[in-house]
Order: sequence, then structure tokens, then C-alpha cells
Amino acid sequence: MKRRANSELLFQVVICFILSALFVYALISRKASNYVHPRLYGFLWFAAAALFAIAVFMLRFSFTPKHNARPLKNILLIVPMITAVIIPVGVVQSQAISFGTSAGRTQNASSFAQSCVSSQDKGVVIPDSASSEDDIGIDTSTSPSSPAPQEDKNGVMTISDEQFANWYTDINENMKKYEGKTIKMKGQVFRMSTFAKNEIVPARYAMVCCAADLQPCGILCRSDKVSQYKDNDWVWVTGKIKIENYQDQTMPVCYVTKIEKADKAKEDYIYFTY
Repeated sequence: MKRRANSELLFQVVICFILSALFVYALISRKASNYVHPRLYGFLWFAAAALFAIAVFMLRFSFTPKHNARPLKNILLIVPMITAVIIPVGVVQSQAISFGTSAGRTQNASSFAQSCVSSQDKGVVIPDSASSEDDIGIDTSTSPSSPAPQEDKNGVMTISDEQFANWYTDINENMKKYEGKTIKMKGQVFRMSTFAKNEIVPARYAMVCCAADLQPCGILCRSDKVSQYKDNDWVWVTGKIKIENYQDQTMPVCYVTKIEKADKAKEDYIYFTY
């Protein structure tokens, strides 16, 4: 029986169309932000358009019969599509962060962390006196679109989700400015092996490029009430800032006066350049 189409090429065309559609869906739904920095969205749009164009181009030739066409040799290309559909999209949890493997990266990207949790598993927020852009292009300058938090009539400085990245940079560059101030911040409960039972960091996870370089950012908080909250719980923490020496490093510490459950932030991660 004479073949009326090139089944092998048709199979490749379908795969390209599906991959292009998955890219577009991830971008429109913003689920792509769980894996890559939003500033890379342009590359993903280009990839989606390129896959679509390739599929259209190949479609012109897919109805030309081919002897011994073997569409199943491309079966492995289906694997990423199946995993993209089956595996649920989710944010990285604190247990997934490995400080042992990211130590070198953290040390090289000093202006990104500015004080992210120590990669040596020694403590918590590690202030860095450096205030420059590193070789991966991280800009920690304060954005005019995210004004610094102001104290309310009760003397409480509330850090909104949009202000967290800029405030986090500022408190580590100008920690004396916050000494004695009462702040209210939101984050996910983060603990390390060296923490005391009354210590947590209400952290936000900062992304430079993709999920592989996530770093938890936040300041050490102390309270006897923190033990009732589990790792990754979203909490509002209110407390007074003191500048202390913690494991041979000067850093801000929050002495908690109030801690309560919080709704999840609209954006799972924070971005110092977006």
C-alpha cells in the first residue's frame, strides 16, 4: 500500500506544536516563574515562536511519502511533555535548598545575597559590606517603583511583598538605620540545623536566573512562640530590630513581639533585578 504521508515527519511536527503550546501556556499563566527569572521570558517567547515556525515549515513536507519512515525513533521527545503535564508545578521548599553545593555560588555573588542565609550552614542572614554589581549582573539598587516602607502612627514599619527585596538589601547595607525600629514582615518559616528552638528566619526565596540558584533571604527572628510554626508556613512577624554579633558576624536580629499566620505571597519568589 502506497504511503500518503511521512509519518516520521508528522510525528516531529506534532511534537514541535505541543512544545510551543506548552511554552506559551507556561508564560501566559506565569507558571514559568517557578523555574526561571521573569527577565528570561523573552527567550522563552522566542523559543515558542521558533518551535512553531519549525513545525509549520516541516508540515509542508510531511505529506511527501518516505520509505521506511520510523516515527517511534523520536519517542524520547515525548518524555519532557509528559513530565510537564504529570508533575505538578510547585515552588521550591526549604528542604530542597542545599547550602553545601551552593557555597561557591553564594560567595561569588556577594551583591546578590547581600546577606542571604549562610551557605556554610553557620547561621542566618550574613551581612556583606560589599555593595556592587557582581559578574552575573545582579543589581541591588533600590527601585523607585518600590518606595521604602514608612512607619505608621504606631511606629510599626510594615514591609509589603513588593518592598521586600529592596528593604532586604537596605537593612543589610544600612542596618544602623533600623536599629531599635519595629518592623512587620512576611515570609516562609525557614530553619537551619544550628538554630536554637526559639529561632527562625521568615524567608523569601530570591532568584537570579532559575530555580537552581534560589537563596533564602531574611533576618533572624527570636521568640518562644516560633516553635508552633512548621517549616515553609507563611507568617507575619512583628518585632524590634537589634544589631548583634552572631557567630562572629554583625547582623540585624528581630526580637518578635507578635507572630501570626499569613496568606501566601502573590509572587513565590523575589527578584533583585525585576
